[in-house]
Amino acid sequence: ALPISKPCALRLGIQANGPHRVQPNAILEKVFTSITKSPDGKRLEGLSKQLDWDTRKIERWFRDRRNQDKPSTLTKFCESMWRLTFYLYIFSYGLRFLWSTPQIGRA
Repeated sequence: ALPISKPCALRLGIQANGPHRVQPNAILEKVFTSITKSPDGKRLEGLSKQLDWDTRKIERWFRDRRNQDKPSTLTKFCESMWRLTFYLYIFSYGLRFLWSTPQIGRA
């Protein structure tokens, strides 16, 4: 990303922190990666009995785990700033090129 995008984002008040990390659990992680990212009620019941956790806690774990993979707002801002810079540069280069052609610039 651009070296100026992060300071600009922080100056605008965009938070640098992402979603919090979930409590590590090998069984839930295996279900998340290999079977499903959002289990149905039947699977939640089975995991609840297997782990001796409340179904609500397991739902929260899966929701937090899904959110953990999402990029933070700061990352999205930096990527958008890069795209803005790139397309602005390409647009201005195109205008300069078109302006120098005899059909467009001197019409």
